[in-house]
Amino acid sequence: MNIHYQNLKCLFYTIFIILFSGSMSVAQSENDTIQAKSSLPFIVNFDTLINIKLKVHNDMEHFIQDDGANYHVDIRPNVSLPVKLGFSYRFISFNVGFSPGFIPGNNDAKIKGKTSSFSFGISTSGKILQEINLGFYKGFYLNNTKDLVPNWVEGKDEYIQLPDLKMIVFNGATGIKLNPNYSIPAIHSQTQAQLRSAGSFMPILSYDYYIIDNQKEGASNDNSQLSGNLRLIANLGYAYTLVVSKHFYVSAHIAPGIGLQHTKLITRLPEGDYTSRYTDALYRIQEKIGIGYQQNRIFAGAEAFFSQSKLNENRTNVQLKTNRNYFQVFLGYRFVAPHFIRKTTDEVKSLAPKSIQGILE
Repeated sequence: MNIHYQNLKCLFYTIFIILFSGSMSVAQSENDTIQAKSSLPFIVNFDTLINIKLKVHNDMEHFIQDDGANYHVDIRPNVSLPVKLGFSYRFISFNVGFSPGFIPGNNDAKIKGKTSSFSFGISTSGKILQEINLGFYKGFYLNNTKDLVPNWVEGKDEYIQLPDLKMIVFNGATGIKLNPNYSIPAIHSQTQAQLRSAGSFMPILSYDYYIIDNQKEGASNDNSQLSGNLRLIANLGYAYTLVVSKHFYVSAHIAPGIGLQHTKLITRLPEGDYTSRYTDALYRIQEKIGIGYQQNRIFAGAEAFFSQSKLNENRTNVQLKTNRNYFQVFLGYRFVAPHFIRKTTDEVKSLAPKSIQGILE
């Protein structure tokens, strides 16, 4: 898996350098010239259509617990392929995440234990991108059980299970595009389509808050921990969409960032609670590469994400995994929005100041 993602990352950087530098092949340059001279707009809006999108991915929160010495564990939820169902209309999108048991890897509760998970997100996209997501997970297992249990056999023996471990995740991002010819919704929510190749610098502020609690149900002062982690990161990213043909596009995005993480850790002991707080510098770079298919009614795509972080700290008892790679595939359909939805949306938009209306377009 690591080799697989390393190859994808090399592919990402190869494509991104080509897109960013503008040193395309002669054939592509001629195509761009034809596009530039044509009357074809850069962006088309699907103002009267509602999107329904089904997304399957392998991105799940997991974390590492380390005492700074010899104790090291990798704790994960027992979910391999979560699903998100999204609805988008004009500038606003909603999504609900769940883990259906009929998907292979989501139903091996006997070996890894049961995980309950649910997520909800809302976002707006136009000139400004705004995302807010909330997730809840309960029930984890120890991925490196073999390091702690002698003679443990993978695929036969049960993993060490943590059924009472809970994680609540809140994350969001606020970004703005600097090039009006580049469409965020064409990649993010598919409520627009990019008809001509374009790119844009995108300053983005991302913020995450994680709560991790391993206290057993109904117990108190039982040698458990409660951790709250706040991350704030300022990113300066660049995104580009290459329109290969009328129905196909390739997209790439890179976003280096710098910020901080503040942690509050409460250790519950029989003699009382012990609280510690600390703040550390955080450096992160994220990359995304995708390919998509678009028609007026049907759209689909696949995307790969990479993220590497460096946290200048050595005091954390509970810390989130700092390097993560994942992929997702999606399939969607657009249908005509009912009249009452179009009317309500127009009325709500008319109540906003004109400066806000311009941002949502």
